[in-house]
Amino acid sequence: MSRPHMAVPAPFGAAGSDPLRAALDSAFAAVVTYGEDYPALLREIRSACQEYPRT
Repeated sequence: MSRPHMAVPAPFGAAGSDPLRAALDSAFAAVVTYGEDYPALLREIRSACQEYPRT
């Protein structure tokens, strides 16, 4: 399966009505698209989440 094509569901996932599900669906599509370099993406996501803690 083509990795770039795995990114196609991300915008649809982000537009979902459940924010948590939308975030997870988008993150999953991004991880699959990144391929074997996915740990770098997850570090970036983790860093961004720490910058904006839940209030």
